[in-house]
Amino acid sequence: MVKYAMIGTMVLLTLSGCGEENSLMMNTKNESSEQASGSSGIVAGSLEPTLTLTQTENGTATFLYRIQNQTEQVQTIHFPSSQTYDYTLYNDEGEALKTYSANKSFVKEEENVELKQAEVLEYTIMIEDLKPGSYTLEMWLATEEQFKQTVNFSIE
Repeated sequence: MVKYAMIGTMVLLTLSGCGEENSLMMNTKNESSEQASGSSGIVAGSLEPTLTLTQTENGTATFLYRIQNQTEQVQTIHFPSSQTYDYTLYNDEGEALKTYSANKSFVKEEENVELKQAEVLEYTIMIEDLKPGSYTLEMWLATEEQFKQTVNFSIE
C-alpha cells in the first residue's frame, strides 16, 4: 500500500512541476500564451519570424511581427543602433509608398536581446491613412540577419 502511495505522490509532484514550468514560460518578456501559427513548441531550427495582419479599420492596418526562438539554446539578437525593426509598404504596382526608417534618425547605441527557448520578441505596427486598395508590407529586424517577412492585404 505504501508503495502505491509513493508512486502516486511522485506522479503528482511531476505533474505539478510541469504545470509550474508552463506558467513561468507564459510570463516571460513579450511572450503570449499562444504559439505562432504553424508551430507547436520548440522545433529544431532557428529564430522563426512571422508577420500577421491583425486588424484593418478606417484606413489603418495593424500588424504583429514576431520572432520566436525555435532552438534549444538561448539566442542573442544584436541591434547595432536604437532601431530594432524596419518596414516598407508597397502598393499593388510594386511602388514603395512608405519606409519606416526614412526621415528618421536613430542613436548609435548597440543592444543585445537574449531570447530563451520558445521566448518571443514582438512588435505591433500601425500604418495609418491608407486609401482603398491592395498593399504589400515587407518587414524585418534591423540586424545583420534580417528575418524578412511579407504580407499582402487590402483596404476597402
